[in-house]
Amino acid sequence: MTTVPLNETVPVVLNGAGGGTAKVGPLTAREVWHPSAAAVKVSTIENEAQCLIYVGDSPTQANFMDGTYSGSSGDSSDRVGATTVRVGWYVWAVWTGGDPGATATLTVTGTKDV
Repeated sequence: MTTVPLNETVPVVLNGAGGGTAKVGPLTAREVWHPSAAAVKVSTIENEAQCLIYVGDSPTQANFMDGTYSGSSGDSSDRVGATTVRVGWYVWAVWTGGDPGATATLTVTGTKDV
């Protein structure tokens, strides 16, 4: 296996209520992620969004890693570093209370085995 840098970004447009969910994870069974941080931000900041970060097969309480009240202006969490992400698992970001129509972005950094 070869270890390479992990730097994956996924955008999502927030709905009419200012909410949205982004997820990103390995694409094949041979790929294993070792995230070190998950960063979140939103393109506009009239309404400061909250963002919850999860790692697992779904964004549920059992998979909760961290949360931020600065989900619009930008924040990051290194709590995702305690996990290994394999195919079928994802790093999730769930925003609430943001600006409708704004673009929210989740960026996961670390390393991955390919």
